[in-house]
Formats: sequence, structure tokens, C-alpha cells
Amino acid sequence: MDPARLPRLAVAWLLVLAVVVGAAVGAAPTAGAQGSRSACQKLAHRPKDVARSARLVTAVRGDAETGRISACVLPRGKVRMLAAWDDGLSRDWAHVVTTAGTWVLVEEGHGDQYGGVSRSLTRYDVRSGRRLGLAGYGCQVGWGGPSSCPDGTNFGAVVMASSGAGAYELSDLATTTTTLQAFNSRGVLTKLADGPVEALRVTRTQIAWMQGGAAHAAPLPD
Repeated sequence: MDPARLPRLAVAWLLVLAVVVGAAVGAAPTAGAQGSRSACQKLAHRPKDVARSARLVTAVRGDAETGRISACVLPRGKVRMLAAWDDGLSRDWAHVVTTAGTWVLVEEGHGDQYGGVSRSLTRYDVRSGRRLGLAGYGCQVGWGGPSSCPDGTNFGAVVMASSGAGAYELSDLATTTTTLQAFNSRGVLTKLADGPVEALRVTRTQIAWMQGGAAHAAPLPD
């Protein structure tokens, strides 16, 4: 080999080595960044996120026989399981009624071939993990027994603001009465009206509804 070519070959090999090392160093942070993603960030990249807030992730996974609802607050909030069903016979179910801010309303139910029925409404504060039961009933119907549950509570229309406050129609099964109830972020209930309502809605400052052809409104509770 011509001795004069040796310096040029050495320079060429050094350039190749620099490119290889630079590519490896450049790739390392990307791999590290992916590996450091929180469980909440990973949940956000899965399908079926039904949350309306950019901060909240609410993922529904599964089918009629087996599934669960999980939620967390980005970027590194704890992933909380809000509901799960797994009886293999499509008798248990759950779904997200609505989300707002970092809050989720979840309905759960059961219905079997023996007349067992149940239904509940729960508000979850995903940031803290606190839960508030807003309505619920469960009993055995039919087979010579009652056609509906004799006690407990059921619900109709429901709305919620990003503060966690909202309102819903609450039916008392024992007294067969319906009221419009407001709830605040702390879970305190306040009766707004007697009887069923229509066109229930919520803004950042108030609750509005129609009843008897007349429009009504009340401040959104703190």
C-alpha cells in the first residue's frame, strides 16, 4: 500500500466512527424518554379514551363479558380502576356517563336470568381517588315477587361541570317521588326542585332546566 494513502484512510475511518458514535448517542435519549413515560401517559396512547378534558384520561377496555374503566390525570397521576366486570355472561356492565375536568361519572348495573337487578351512579375525583355514590338500588324482581325494587334510588338526566359540581334527577323508589338534586365538589346535596325536569344543562356558573313549560336556573354550588 502506498504510504502516502495511510493518513487519508485514517481520517476516513475516524469520520465513519464519529458518524456511528453520534447516531448511537442521538438515539439514546429517545429510548430513555420512551422508557420514562408514566403509566398515565401510556394509558393516554391506548384507544377508547372518552375524556373531554386534555388533562384527564378515561379509557374503556373490554367487551360485554369482560372489561374495565380506568382513569388518570396527566402527566403522572395514578391510574385508578373505576369499574370492572368479568362474569362471562354479559350480566354485569358499566359505562362512563360523562366526564368534566378531572371528574368522571360512572354507571354500573347488573341483570340476570333469575330477576336480580341493580344500578348505581358514582362520581369519581380521579385526582384524589375519592368517590361519591349518587344513586343506587339492587333487588330480586319477578318470580312472584315485586316488579321493581321496593327501595333505593334511581337517576335520570345528569350534568356535571369541570369543578365536579352538577345536578341530576333522583328518584326515590320507596316513595315513588322524583327531585332535582345539585351536588358540589365536596359531595353535599341540595334539592333544587320537586318532580321530573326537562332540558337539564350546566354552565360554569349555573344549572338550568325546564319544568312545566317554564325556564329555571340556580347557581352552580361551590
